[in-house]
Amino acid sequence: MINDLKRKIVLQAEKTNMFRKVYCAFKRSKAKDFPDQVKLRQSADIFDLARLSAPLPYFPQFYFDDCNYYGILFQILKYAKIKIDDKHLPLHEIYLEHGIIIGNLVRADSISLARKTLTYSNYRAKFILEKTGKVPSLVGPYMHYCEGILSLEALSEIKKKLGRVLLVFPSHSIGAVAAEYDKKQFCLEIEKRKAGYDTVLVCMYWKDAQNGDHEYYQHMGYKLTTAGHRDDLYFMNRLKSIISLSDMVISNSTGTHMGYSLFLNKPNYLFKQHVALVSKSKSGDNLLSQHHNPEVTNTKDRDNQLLYDAFSVFEEKISPEQYKLVNYMWGFDQIKSPEELKSLLLN
Repeated sequence: MINDLKRKIVLQAEKTNMFRKVYCAFKRSKAKDFPDQVKLRQSADIFDLARLSAPLPYFPQFYFDDCNYYGILFQILKYAKIKIDDKHLPLHEIYLEHGIIIGNLVRADSISLARKTLTYSNYRAKFILEKTGKVPSLVGPYMHYCEGILSLEALSEIKKKLGRVLLVFPSHSIGAVAAEYDKKQFCLEIEKRKAGYDTVLVCMYWKDAQNGDHEYYQHMGYKLTTAGHRDDLYFMNRLKSIISLSDMVISNSTGTHMGYSLFLNKPNYLFKQHVALVSKSKSGDNLLSQHHNPEVTNTKDRDNQLLYDAFSVFEEKISPEQYKLVNYMWGFDQIKSPEELKSLLLN
């Protein structure tokens, strides 16, 4: 009874900008070393898995967590030359989809509380409109709005050492939900495809690196990297440099990395493999209950199959059909200029 009352009070309070502002300020006050930690990681070796995947304190600059993930909104504001303290910026009233969602799953609870919602494409916009009645702003792949973390000179030097690179994105965990799959089977496919490449580079998700999932790939003799912790403000910058080092990308599940790598003109191959999502906590149970909703599952399976069909052939080129599909889903034609972003965000 008391817990239910507390929840109702919080639900009412979070509708106010003052509550959101105070909440974020309080949380940041508990993690004052966050900016220094992030700054130190900026210069870290992109192959230093332990350092880059290490925990970071919670330091919300924005009320909606999705805006804090991967430094996306931080980088968009930087690109648009908008200061975070600009009085015309509805700082805690912006929501964005932090990664591509295949199918019609929508965070209607957050979108209903937001004044502005950002997403990639018309593909996502139609689901958001159907579920919430709101029309989001389309900005295309967020990768466009950041620079690589490596200078062109540093990138060139690393590329010379690595040679031709087969970049691997294993299926990764989501919050309190682990992704479990047959690593031996996946590595057999990688071994089959690595002929003609000098380096197999595996980009590990921070949480999976923390859990030790990288060890199997390490034992295979592959080189390891990571874009960093989810809360690292320069995650996207690091990911852009990692993708830029590649000549071909292979994955065992669909994901945001596909659109980003294709946006950077890197061909993709999808190896279809059973990946089980396993809950590790109550919050994981809640997440899976949304994913297992029949309506969500049907649209997710349908649209995932479009991607598997389009990228089922290992070929180092991007076909017009592939480009058309990812443009529709990731919104390559929805890129905005700094001035257009200012117009979207500052009012």
